[in-house]
Order: sequence, then structure tokens, then C-alpha cells
Amino acid sequence: MRDGLLIRWRGPGEALEWLRVEDGRAGFVQHEQAPAAAVLAKAARITVLVPAEDVLSIGLDLPARKPDAARSAAAFAAEEQVAAPIETVQVALGEAANDGRWSCAVIARPKLAAIQSDLAQRGVVADALHADAACLAVGRTLRSGNRVLARLDRERAVAGDAAWWSRVAASVADLAAPETVDELLPELARGLSLAAPVNLLQGEFAGRHRGAGALRWWAWAAMFALAAILLQTLWMQLDAWRLQRRVDALNAAMVQVYRERFPEAQRVPNPRLMLENALKQAGAGGDAGDSGLSLLARAAPVLGNQTGSQLSGAEYRGGRLELRIDAPDIGALDSLRESLASSLGMPVTLDSATADQGRIDGRLRIGGAQ
Repeated sequence: MRDGLLIRWRGPGEALEWLRVEDGRAGFVQHEQAPAAAVLAKAARITVLVPAEDVLSIGLDLPARKPDAARSAAAFAAEEQVAAPIETVQVALGEAANDGRWSCAVIARPKLAAIQSDLAQRGVVADALHADAACLAVGRTLRSGNRVLARLDRERAVAGDAAWWSRVAASVADLAAPETVDELLPELARGLSLAAPVNLLQGEFAGRHRGAGALRWWAWAAMFALAAILLQTLWMQLDAWRLQRRVDALNAAMVQVYRERFPEAQRVPNPRLMLENALKQAGAGGDAGDSGLSLLARAAPVLGNQTGSQLSGAEYRGGRLELRIDAPDIGALDSLRESLASSLGMPVTLDSATADQGRIDGRLRIGGAQ
């Protein structure tokens, strides 16, 4: 194993041992319920080691030379060496030796599913899952605490407690004495790249590897991105609706003032264009200065730039333009009054302000007697 995360799973709910492997070098061993989400996300590959006591390591003579064909035949060939019904176990195929024998690993299907489920609850989705003893070099035996792990040969990897190992050593000649180690995981990390252990995540269990998890992660990321885009679009539509309401209110005010100024007009198809033309004509005649049309046209840019207030009506009479304003509060209404006075260069008076359902219905007067 060159780069990635190596995790040792010891049992449901038990703390995980894990370390980073970078450029073939193992880092410090961590002991916690699960690596942090950021650590998992950055890992190029996640490899999980499970107790070899749960895995049967065997060799099979298979006629097929290609992995796909050999994998199809492996379950039938393993049936003679497995005590349980073959449909209840996962038979995972490894590599073939020069003599044509294939390395295989067998684990109970409910056990494998339970391991994956426990890991998933901690946010861990493995790319590969191996028996821990299978990560040792051939002929090596290690003791960690009361547990002994041994790689007897290319095909067989076993593990058990110290009492079990004593019985094995008494019945099998030429077994090497176990090396005692304080930390087991770094030793397994060093042997992993050379040992070529069988990956148990094959067949239907391969669909649960990290590739599928990554796809689900990207699917969630895409969903969040889409939600953000939809939310942004919604806000844009809301802003456009608010702007349109202001435009509609200004158009309505323009029509009202235009009809008051030119009562003979039958229709006003384009209020802004008709207003501009009328202003030009009035300007040519010399009386455009403080007419209702002129005041409304000059006030329109200020009214259009308001974020919380909007024009709801306008009326020109007696030489003054009265604006009806819907504002969020009295402060916003007074701010609009000051902006209009500054832009128009003339006094703007707040005639009234009435609270209505949490907003202010105000009336501003431009021009006329103060």
C-alpha cells in the first residue's frame, strides 16, 4: 500500500485503529471511533483490515485462467472446503500462482454485511477489505497482546489467541516463533503492498465500495449545488417581481398624472414615452419646470432605487405632486423624503404616515405651499 488510509476494524462499536500511508511510509497510529470526515474525504484509498479469525483462507485448483471465468467457478470449487452452505458465504478470488492455484478468502455473508454496516455508520466506505493476517509476509508470525497472527504460506493466513497458537505450534513442525510487537498496524502496513491479500469486496459487495460512496457524495454535492442555484434563481425572480411592481406603480402614476395634465388623451399606450414627449413639448413651451409630469419624471429615478419602499399612487393638483408610498417603517419613509428633496432641490413634506399591517402608508408632498 503506497498512499491512503489503513484502518483496522476489531468489532462492532469498538474503536478503530488507523493510520495514514504516504509515499509507502506509515504514519502514527490513531485510536478513535472513526477518522474525521475531512481525513476520510482526502484519502486516495481506504483499506480496512478485519480479524483473520472471521475469514477462511484457502487455495483452489480452477480450470479457468481468466479472473472472470475463475470467479464464476470459485464458489462451486470451494464448496468442499467450506462447512457452511455455499450460498451463505462470500467466496472472494485472489491471484493465481504459476501452478494454476488461486488464492481465495471465504467469509460469512451476514458477517461481511455487518462489518460494512458498522463502518458505514462511522462514515467509512472501504475500497478494499482484507483479513489482517493475510497482510503479513509468507512465513512471518506476529504476537500483539494475547493475539497471534501467522501467514503460513501463500494461501493460508490464520489468527487466534495465544492458547490456540500453542496447540498449533505443538502439532505443526517448523513454525517460527512469534515476534512480539507493540503496535500491530504499522507492521501490517509494511507487508500489505507485498503480501497481495484477497479483497473481500467482490460481487454484490463490490457495489458498496467507496466508488459508490463517492458517487453518492457527489450526488449530494450536486443536489446542494442545484438547491443553491434554485435559491439564487428564486431570489432573482423575487427581485424582478419587486422591480416590476415598482415599474407598474410608476407607470400607473405616470398615466394618472398624464391624464390630469392632458385630459383629452384617449389612451396612453406607453406611459414613459408619452410622458417624455409631453415633457419635451412642455419644455419647448417654457412651462415644464415644476409641472406634475416634470416632478414625477425627476422623482422616478429616486423612487426606482428604493429597496424597501415603493410608490403606490400619485396625484398632481394645485401645483403640487402628492406621492403615496408603501414603506417598511417610518425611518425608511423619512429617508425617501430626504433623498427626494436632495435630488429635486426643493422641499418635500411628509403629510401623513399610517401604520397598516406592519408597514407604513405614507404621503409625501412635493412643491406647493409649505
